[in-house]
Amino acid sequence: MNKNIKRIIALTLIVNATATILPTTMNKYLMEVQQVYAASYSPDDGQLKSIKVKTLDGKSLDLLDGYNGDKVKLSDETEYYIKQTDKSDGIKIDADVEGSDYVVKIFTSDKSDATAYDPGDKILIGKGDSTIYVRTYEDKSAFRKAKDVDKNVGNCEQEYRLNIRKTTESSFEDGDQDSIFLSKLDVSKGSISFLKEKSSYDLTVAKDVDHINVTAEPENSNDRVRINGAVVDSNDRYKKAIDLDEGKNDIKIKVTDSKDNQRTYTLTVTRGDASNAQDNIYLDNITLDNGSIDFSKDTNSYTVDLDESVSKLKITAQPEDDNDVVTINGDQVKEKDDYQDKVSLEKGKNEIKVIVKDEVNDKERTYTLTVNRGKVQDTQNTDKDQEQTNGKKNGWVKTDAGYKYYDENGTEYKNKWLFDNEKKIYYYLNDSGVRQTDWFKVNNLWYLFDNNGVMLTGWQKNKEQWYMLDKTNGDMKTGWYKETAAVQEGDKTTNVEHTYYLNDDGSMRTGWLQLDNKWYYFDENGYMQKGWVVYANSKYYLDYDGAMVTGTKKIDDKEYKFTESGVLIL
Repeated sequence: MNKNIKRIIALTLIVNATATILPTTMNKYLMEVQQVYAASYSPDDGQLKSIKVKTLDGKSLDLLDGYNGDKVKLSDETEYYIKQTDKSDGIKIDADVEGSDYVVKIFTSDKSDATAYDPGDKILIGKGDSTIYVRTYEDKSAFRKAKDVDKNVGNCEQEYRLNIRKTTESSFEDGDQDSIFLSKLDVSKGSISFLKEKSSYDLTVAKDVDHINVTAEPENSNDRVRINGAVVDSNDRYKKAIDLDEGKNDIKIKVTDSKDNQRTYTLTVTRGDASNAQDNIYLDNITLDNGSIDFSKDTNSYTVDLDESVSKLKITAQPEDDNDVVTINGDQVKEKDDYQDKVSLEKGKNEIKVIVKDEVNDKERTYTLTVNRGKVQDTQNTDKDQEQTNGKKNGWVKTDAGYKYYDENGTEYKNKWLFDNEKKIYYYLNDSGVRQTDWFKVNNLWYLFDNNGVMLTGWQKNKEQWYMLDKTNGDMKTGWYKETAAVQEGDKTTNVEHTYYLNDDGSMRTGWLQLDNKWYYFDENGYMQKGWVVYANSKYYLDYDGAMVTGTKKIDDKEYKFTESGVLIL
């Protein structure tokens, strides 16, 4: 029996057994019972056993039963209120969960793909009311499954809601604009720490990045969003590709409602040499438990040679400002752990990225440690510098800008495809002669190259989105796409045809799509659906061509009626 139900029954029995007690005595008695009940909270596995909320300035904040309510303690209740009246820019939440393997993650949004924070992380809060979601998971694998497989971080063991009312503006807020907001602002290159109240962001990308995809979703789906003057909506996932000039690029995102309230967000993207265009944010020191480096905060790259017997390396990366976030190979290191992490080393060359980030001001600096364990072997023979006896360069040559290719006459390749006959793979050398990686447009067609510059083909996942690249030529596909796949059932193999739709930016469509005044639905695998579909507790019918049915339709000799929105009328 549920623990709460047991307590309620027990309390009911006590009250019935004492029905003859005078009202004043009864009130006093009930108050005593409530105090005993609160004090007897004993969490089950997956429930929080403690939670503490503090401002970024270290002030403790109480849990309340309403914004103007009484102070309460953690109990079986899953919703609490917090009032923050100081000028601190945010909060930190420390929470422990009952159960040895259970983990806690914290979210600032109820969206299925919301970003997870760990207990103790800095969470920025703007003026007004907001909700923080504290969720528990059975273990780390359960969280990864919810995030990466289910695509819904709300699939958790237990969820707690902290409703926060901040009565003062934070330093990052722009209070001069109208009270209308985006719910999401994201970029395909680099990252920004989006807060709906913050209207200005800075981002630096490498010189070879000639475009960036910007996604800007409004809080209210009825609001209109423009990115550099062009309207974006749910049909294109509020996304637009923006070409970048070298140097600074100001991208304006405007959200407007029906009453002409408006807010403008400015994204300043600097396209340049990422290694030389880093922000003025620094580590105080980097130390190693094996080997040593001559650390200088302005020097971003270091090389360390270690004996082959060293399989793990402890790295300490102390920030200049304790409010900054430090990650080592993507894993955050914290002050309570002395900003340390132990990294496993492969034999040969290991590249370790240490990043320090100021989330409030969107500043970031990357330090790169190249750790050579034992004798370093060149993993790509084609990438060795080659000098012929006549002094001419030949083949692949590594430069500060990247890998370049020279033919037998020493002529450098530029704006040219290169086919490796031995490996049967393509490369592309851009106008600087550098071997291209990532997305790149050639003759108005988009191609995707891996980190070694190899042109990719077929289905490829990039930035959490799926793309179809021509299986022969490698160019990115858009629009309708059909593919036949062999499905094995026992000893029988059946060919099944699937229909997909690829958005203008090439990403695979899922969910609803309106096209030529018709609605289509694609499942999480991108397959266009036909027949009956249940969505958001409503039933729809999709015709033989995938188009949603409205009005009256005879299906299997039975007549059905549907609304203009396609919902079956029961």
